[in-house]
Amino acid sequence: MAERRGSGLQILPHGFKSRLHLHTLTVKTFKATLAIDIGATKIAIAIADQDLRFIHRRTILISDSPDLTRDFHREILGIVSNSSFEVLGIGIASAGPIDRATGVISPVNIPTWRDFNLITFVQEILPGVPVSFLQDAVAVAYAEKRIGAGVDFQHMLGMVVSTGVGGGLILNDEIFHGELGNAGFFGHHSIDFNGAPCRCGRLGCVESISSGPSMVSFAQASGWSGPTNFESLSESARSGDVLALAAIERGTHGLAVGILNTLAILDISAVVIGGGVSFAGEIFWKPLRQHLRNEYTHMTLAREPIVVPAKLEKDAGLLGAALSAKTQ
Repeated sequence: MAERRGSGLQILPHGFKSRLHLHTLTVKTFKATLAIDIGATKIAIAIADQDLRFIHRRTILISDSPDLTRDFHREILGIVSNSSFEVLGIGIASAGPIDRATGVISPVNIPTWRDFNLITFVQEILPGVPVSFLQDAVAVAYAEKRIGAGVDFQHMLGMVVSTGVGGGLILNDEIFHGELGNAGFFGHHSIDFNGAPCRCGRLGCVESISSGPSMVSFAQASGWSGPTNFESLSESARSGDVLALAAIERGTHGLAVGILNTLAILDISAVVIGGGVSFAGEIFWKPLRQHLRNEYTHMTLAREPIVVPAKLEKDAGLLGAALSAKTQ
């Protein structure tokens, strides 16, 4: 005799009397949040339990996806099809620019998703489930503020330095989204109006100078011949390669200028920095601190910046998305 519970078929011993009336057909063992983090190179999708532990995960590498919208749809359906949990909320963090009011995104590094209505797309997959939506660097800043390196800061700039450069603002212990959701869109403010073109179309953006790929490109243009990733560039710099050192010196100088511009405009002093480039260690942090000190000497009306590494590392965006869904 067979008895169906949830999504599985259980085979009962011969002669066993079924008691279906004592059981529900589908048993949801815990309440969950669907967290989505759309970055420059990948999309992370996860199920978080009520303690913010990620129970299930899926990843889409954007460069490997011939049809990103189709793959995104498939992976969301795949992860929520598990009958052991009930999704009560959705938190989405996306690379910007975004429009929180309409749910539309136009990520600089994902050209196929220009003017893509992300929220409508997700709500069609999971109708009736409330959605919280914020920019990806804002999600990182929020996670660091709630449970990471920014817990003690009332005001802070949270940053991601990786394939791109992003920022999010916490003011008076709350997220500051701005009008569209792009407040703190740090990477695309210009620090050199005669500089190189950025992917966004402007000249001399912080991202075009200080992101990992930008530092690698500068080193290669100067004659460095290593592999095209920041990890290799940082290894060369640790070995004393002058071209690699010069590229990181330039990138961290641009970052320091951008950070102090932002702190001066907002009259705040705390910065939490995460992202893959920041994981390189002192080869990144030492020149950044030196450039911050040098630039700060000319800022008589601002507090000395407090700049600390992020604690949450690669899961910060997902955690921020999940936290925003739990607190909406």
